[in-house]
Amino acid sequence: MIPVAPVAPVFPVEPLGPVGPVAPLLPVGPVVPVIPEAPVLPVKPVGPVLPVAPERPVAPVGPVVPVIPVAPVLPVTPVGPVFPVLPVMPEGPVHL
Repeated sequence: MIPVAPVAPVFPVEPLGPVGPVAPLLPVGPVVPVIPEAPVLPVKPVGPVLPVAPERPVAPVGPVVPVIPVAPVLPVTPVGPVFPVLPVMPEGPVHL
């Protein structure tokens, strides 16, 4: 059996005060005349239906070329220290 929650106590209802005077209704504005709808124009006949040209056949697509995978980019090995280049001396007479 499902237990039932206890019910809250019922408070007494206080009587309402006297009803005040009813406000007079406001007058309704002038009635706007309804504009008549425009007459329905007759439908003009459509010209002859031209035949649709047949679609051109689609050219066959060539074979799909496989994509060659790109080789991985190898890391650049650091270069050793750069030594200054000495100027080349012109060969002159050798003094002993």
